[in-house]
Amino acid sequence: MKSLGILVLALAAAFAGYACGGKARSPRQGSAAGADSAGVEDMAGGAGDSSAAVPVDRALAGRLGITFARAAVQPLGRETRVVGTLAYAEPRRVYVSARVMGWVERLYADYTGRPVRKGEPLLALYAPELVSAQEEYLSARRLGDKSLTAAARRRLDLWSIPADQIDSLERTGQARRTLLLRAPMTGEVAEKMVTQGQAIQPGENLFLIADRSVLWVDLAVYEMDARALRVGEVVTVTVDALPAKTYRGRVTFITPTVDEKTRTLTARAEVANADGALRPGMFATALIRPASEKALTVPTPAVLPTGTQNLVFVNRGNGQFMPRAVQVGARGDSLVEIVGGLQPGDEVIASATYLLDSESNLAAAMQGLMLQMGMGLNMGGMQKGGGRGQEGMAGMKMDSSEAGGARR
Repeated sequence: MKSLGILVLALAAAFAGYACGGKARSPRQGSAAGADSAGVEDMAGGAGDSSAAVPVDRALAGRLGITFARAAVQPLGRETRVVGTLAYAEPRRVYVSARVMGWVERLYADYTGRPVRKGEPLLALYAPELVSAQEEYLSARRLGDKSLTAAARRRLDLWSIPADQIDSLERTGQARRTLLLRAPMTGEVAEKMVTQGQAIQPGENLFLIADRSVLWVDLAVYEMDARALRVGEVVTVTVDALPAKTYRGRVTFITPTVDEKTRTLTARAEVANADGALRPGMFATALIRPASEKALTVPTPAVLPTGTQNLVFVNRGNGQFMPRAVQVGARGDSLVEIVGGLQPGDEVIASATYLLDSESNLAAAMQGLMLQMGMGLNMGGMQKGGGRGQEGMAGMKMDSSEAGGARR
């Protein structure tokens, strides 16, 4: 345990020297640091270019739970879990409207949610104009005037009279009182805006027919996660109502703007609903697995956030580790991307960096106390021009018994 105390004190002193001495310097920068870094180099024993280098015994580090890793270019293995709401796919929604004024004589699709098949009657519409148009068509046929017959037939087509009704008109020679409005597609009545006996106007929407064999789910994705999102990404969708089932979908659209209030953008995924168990309005959770893009990464615990920057402890050789500021990018499940500050193959401390963080706070308090006592420490140029005449923390010799006493 005495050796453990010596290691902790050494880590604390070295990290504190780094904090007071400004930003970490690489081995190439340390040779040109100048007189201002002399005192801090003394704290590290004067054995290297960087004032913050910490000697780490690997055997002791293993007992402390400290592990090591190397920066490597590899896939982040990132998964993003987002939530959204299921809705009808817009290309599978059709409004049914009348093109003439009339009255609903019979309503076949009489409730919302009713399943319908393509061509099935929705309502029977009485419209005086349609009756007149049929009479004109029959008169033109009886006169044998081909131009008038063609014009009257075209008028019936423009009013969307079904072909089977025109055939019946020609076969029987009698005008029908009502026009059947039929379902344009197989699906269900998503909206019903008409009742029995209602008078309707041209262009008025009467039904919304929707097919839910394929649904959309609009996913709210935070802007920080949008970088890895691509059209065509595969998603796995689950809903609370069906915990045992998963559905596969694919991202088909990503909004070009970010919501200013929620700081999210919407990614639309298309989900097959072959069994019909999914229903519009359900809340859904989607797991997005982006394509495996490779990046320079280190284990997530290797990065120590200080509030103003992110640090990693890098092996500078001979078991000496020094803190170095890095720029981080995307975060994966267990890895974090490093976009600046490291090179592939750099060895870093991969865990237990919180020990260094806590000990750095202790070391800072010790330095302030020593300065108040007039110890005259030159902390990385805090006393400009002091030279190397003042002895740093490395000049304070501590044997194992003193270290053990300090810990007690």
